[in-house]
Amino acid sequence: MSARELRVTLPRIFAAIAESDRIILGQLNRAKTQHKADGTEVTIADRGAERLLRRHLRAAWPRDAVLGEEYGGEFARTGRCWLIDPIDGTASYVLGLPLFGTLISLLIDGEPILGVIHLSALRETTYAARGLGCWLKRDGARAQRVRVGKSCALSKAQVGLTSVKESDLARRGGPWRLTRLAQSAGRLRLVGDCVQYALLCRGQLDASVDPLMKPWDIGALAACVLEAGGSVSDMNGERTRLVERTSLVAASTARLRRDIVSRVGRAR
Repeated sequence: MSARELRVTLPRIFAAIAESDRIILGQLNRAKTQHKADGTEVTIADRGAERLLRRHLRAAWPRDAVLGEEYGGEFARTGRCWLIDPIDGTASYVLGLPLFGTLISLLIDGEPILGVIHLSALRETTYAARGLGCWLKRDGARAQRVRVGKSCALSKAQVGLTSVKESDLARRGGPWRLTRLAQSAGRLRLVGDCVQYALLCRGQLDASVDPLMKPWDIGALAACVLEAGGSVSDMNGERTRLVERTSLVAASTARLRRDIVSRVGRAR
């Protein structure tokens, strides 16, 4: 994506997000939940915000594929494809906690080239485009470029974690070995969802781990972390077709990411 294309694209994305914020923040502290077939929570705000974001994307780029958490769609491995998660962190949202966000990313031929992590309640947006860096824009202020923190050993690293799903800490157990990570990290923080990746992009966390992910989760996060100078893979260290993986490890350096992977990956 060229700098000119980014200048044209961002205002349209930001305008869509501003409208979706009115739905999301308008329901905050009074959201009523339902449960989807997979057991995850969903609210009227999730669905209303996604419908609105889809309308904006289709109005601006009618030929592009769109895939969202609430209404599905087409995952296009060739050409342009938008991924949407209207409220990443619905579990926090329904508790009235500000640790949730809206994720939007653009894939070209299956690779994330634009990512937006918008934290509605915190009034800040982290965004990135391939080759153009990662930026943080707070409400009313100019965007500032952000970068991951300095290299550090896992024994001193601040590591974010969303959940223990699909791991050895889960009630029914799972393949990922989070016990070993908890024993090795300098500090393991249950930050959760997209917020931890925004913190990683500006050096406030050293790594982030998610044992259960979908394409609409991964696209924006991977784009931002990579442009902030970080390293990403799934929990087995796979880096190809990353958006189609089902877990995510992101770190300030490739060495730290590999160290985490060596502990959490599936037992051979």
